[in-house]
Amino acid sequence: MTLLLTVDSREWDRAYGSWMPVDERDVPGHLRDRSPTKLTLGRDGLLNIFACPDDPRHPHRWNVQ
Repeated sequence: MTLLLTVDSREWDRAYGSWMPVDERDVPGHLRDRSPTKLTLGRDGLLNIFACPDDPRHPHRWNVQ
C-alpha cells in the first residue's frame, strides 16, 4: 500500500512549520482561520488514505492519527 492522500484537521500552522497561504502571512494571528473547512478528523488529527500500486481494484485502506 502506498500513501495516496492525507487530509489534516488544520490547514496550516506557523508553530509547526506547515504550509501557509502566501496572502495570509501578514494577517494578524487572531484574524486567521487555521481550519476554514471546519474538518475535524478523530481528535483533531490526520486521515491517511492508502492505495494498492499493483492493482487499483484492491480496496483502499485508511488510518486516522
